[in-house]
Amino acid sequence: MDYRKLLGIIFIILGLLFIVYPMYSAAAVSWIAGICLIAFGFASIIDGFSVWSMMAHVSAIKILLGICAILFGILFIYEIDALSFLVGYIFYLIAFVMIFAGIAGIFFGFNSISRITSVLILILGIVAFFLATFSIAQPLYTAILVGICLIMEGITFFASSIVES
Repeated sequence: MDYRKLLGIIFIILGLLFIVYPMYSAAAVSWIAGICLIAFGFASIIDGFSVWSMMAHVSAIKILLGICAILFGILFIYEIDALSFLVGYIFYLIAFVMIFAGIAGIFFGFNSISRITSVLILILGIVAFFLATFSIAQPLYTAILVGICLIMEGITFFASSIVES
């Protein structure tokens, strides 16, 4: 079986699971992110102590990074919904970049078409800002959005494997 067809089927199944069980899938993402962060934290601390004699300043940074990773991992497991947290802040980052690019394009655009495009980018940045606020406030909708994206990506992988056959 072609790997794209297999990936397509897996993505479609995961997407359906995210849509049908958004609360459980968001919790699963939080648990997986938390466990990964805790493992990374311990590895970073061990790595920091292993090179302490050669580079004390780098080791201190690695140890602090490991402690922060462990703390975030514990937060993701017990308190914070990692999916909405991460998606929300990525939306905020994208929104601020788009708003800045839109404003800069409006003031420094060469012609009317680039200024119109900059206005559209500014509007999309504002929409992304509201999506960020919405995804942090309602983690269930974020899980459903991720499920829809997984299904679309699965269909794309599956269709590309059929077309190339």
